[in-house]
Amino acid sequence: MRLNRREFLTTTAATAATATTGLGLLSPWLCNRVEAADAGKLRITGIEWDEILVPYHSFNSQALFRYHGRGLQLRTIFRVRTNSDLVGLGESWGAASMTDKEMARYVGTSPFQWLGDRRNLFLNMALYDLMGKSLGLPAWRLIGPKVRDRIPVAAWTVSRSGDELAEEIRQAASRGYRWLKYHIDQVHNVIDQARAMQKVAPRGFRVQLDFNANAAYKDISPILRELGKFPVIGRIEDPIATADRDGYRKLIAESEIELLIHHGPVNYLVDRACDGYMAGHAPIGHAIKVAGVSEESGLPFMLQQAGGQINQAFLAHEVAVFPSATIDHVNLAHLWTDDVTTTRTKVTNGTIPVPRGPGLGLKLDPEKLEKYKKAPRPSYQPFLVKITYPDVIIIVRHDAHRPGCTDNLRFLGRLMKGQLGKDPIPGPRPGYANRVTCQFLDRKNCGEFDRYWKATKRGALLVDPLGR
Repeated sequence: MRLNRREFLTTTAATAATATTGLGLLSPWLCNRVEAADAGKLRITGIEWDEILVPYHSFNSQALFRYHGRGLQLRTIFRVRTNSDLVGLGESWGAASMTDKEMARYVGTSPFQWLGDRRNLFLNMALYDLMGKSLGLPAWRLIGPKVRDRIPVAAWTVSRSGDELAEEIRQAASRGYRWLKYHIDQVHNVIDQARAMQKVAPRGFRVQLDFNANAAYKDISPILRELGKFPVIGRIEDPIATADRDGYRKLIAESEIELLIHHGPVNYLVDRACDGYMAGHAPIGHAIKVAGVSEESGLPFMLQQAGGQINQAFLAHEVAVFPSATIDHVNLAHLWTDDVTTTRTKVTNGTIPVPRGPGLGLKLDPEKLEKYKKAPRPSYQPFLVKITYPDVIIIVRHDAHRPGCTDNLRFLGRLMKGQLGKDPIPGPRPGYANRVTCQFLDRKNCGEFDRYWKATKRGALLVDPLGR
């Protein structure tokens, strides 16, 4: 009997769910060790952090920087210090910090007081690292029984032209990945992208498309029918507005592409209004909750935790014990050419090993930390976004460094806000399958760049492609 992709997904999750019981419960032996360690008066004495900037790979560094700004490239490394020589490592995506009031909640407490905490993912990492080190055990032992030694992972990128996404697939596959995820946007045609990716995708390579949860069923249904023609399209995340559960059920009935919910309540799993759930940047307590609901529903889930090697290590420890965490998990560790740890995990056949050793199983490299603390921060350099429709060309500025603008390229309404006065956005109604192409312009590829830059100072420039 042959199973379609959705049947395979559900069967895999249900099978994995039988592998263990008591998710998130510690054995009596381990509870005794935790209580003994807690009684040993290990206490948090302070929290330190440093912002780092590590180089991207050269093939897409400019695209990532222009699309999302410097905030995507920055990370913050946290060290939780104790009244012993033990230090816990954590990591946050982007520039981050803590106030004195926030730190005061932790200083003077035992790391073991924060088992299953539902706040601050970056501190979850550091505290589980500390707890594991103090017991001489890997962090997963403090979450639940282990069900796998390797976890499935997916690469990540930004929406680009079909040719550029084809190169993203080549690069991801060369680094051992079998899945790639990106947010589609309203300045590219997702069908054109799928067609280009299909031509180069190695056998078994799949793509997860994030639809931004902002569309209506009637608009997305025909797009999914077209995407279903391309085997490379493996999953769709947030295809329509979250409130439309009936729309989700209709799409599930119509399409064999697996449909995931991210920006929605976990009871979508209970209602079977999705094929799987994505918990994004979830603190450990919330991840345990999702894992439990997922296991009971018989539907799988995935975690998305953006960051480097420290972040990815904690992700692996979590997924090691969650039976139904069978969907390829997203982390951004592959985006950077280096890291601040002494080792980097290699992806093989789309999976990474669960780290061994106490805590997270990683060590900080002080020299690299110092190097990337001091690395020069790239600055915004003028460029323009050229959006070409059959009957109009829009040339507009985009500065993702400005507060609240990091995701503007995904949505024409945000990108064009204030650029056209009270006039409507020209061209077809914004969507994901319009006849449209998008290009970044600068002085190297556009002879008229200076004129266009000056013309867009007060708003978007509209050009008739036929010169009318």
